Amino acid sequence: MGDQAVPDWFRLLLEPEDEQGKKRLLLLECAFDVIAEVGFEGLRTRAVAARAGVNIATLHYYFPSKQDLVEGLAQFIGAKFVTIHGPKPEPSGYPALDRLRQEFSDGRHYFKHEPKMLLVMQEFAMRGKRDPEVQKVVEQMNFHWRHGIEHMVNDGMLDGTFSKDMDPEAMLAMLMSIFSGIALAGGDKIGEIERCTESWILSDKVKKQLQRRGAKK
Repeated sequence: MGDQAVPDWFRLLLEPEDEQGKKRLLLLECAFDVIAEVGFEGLRTRAVAARAGVNIATLHYYFPSKQDLVEGLAQFIGAKFVTIHGPKPEPSGYPALDRLRQEFSDGRHYFKHEPKMLLVMQEFAMRGKRDPEVQKVVEQMNFHWRHGIEHMVNDGMLDGTFSKDMDPEAMLAMLMSIFSGIALAGGDKIGEIERCTESWILSDKVKKQLQRRGAKK
């Protein structure tokens, strides 16, 4: 999530130019759909191959093992989260606040337009609690996202946008929990969660400045 620079290989993964890349993408899309429809427990390589209209040998050419398929799917989902975003929020004059609001904009967009992405992420998270190999993949998927949120927290605390009353690690952990739980909360609750989060995280100085702006409108 978030407004981050998009690595070229993410775009190539989602928009391949060669036939091999297109076949690999098809297999990943089919695996994605299988998990979205029947859950991680229903992920079978033969089911993916059948959905893609290829034989199992072709699937194994691209993904020699089920673990390879899972890792490829993690890259696919990560690329989607990096390249698909909700509308940019109106600039507030505080970069860290804009970054925070972008997370909620993304959450609303995914909930409304990309529900399968949220479903599959939930399936990965639940499976990871029982499967150490899948948990490693989940941690890899979250690494860049967590890194971006960590930068937001540090920048926001340094420039006075965010309150300095909380430990940065605790703030990071709470934000990650909030963003991860948006899908469970439901689309009609995201706005309320966003308002509560801003009330909690913003410094008193920034709150007052925002209130003065609102009173002038």
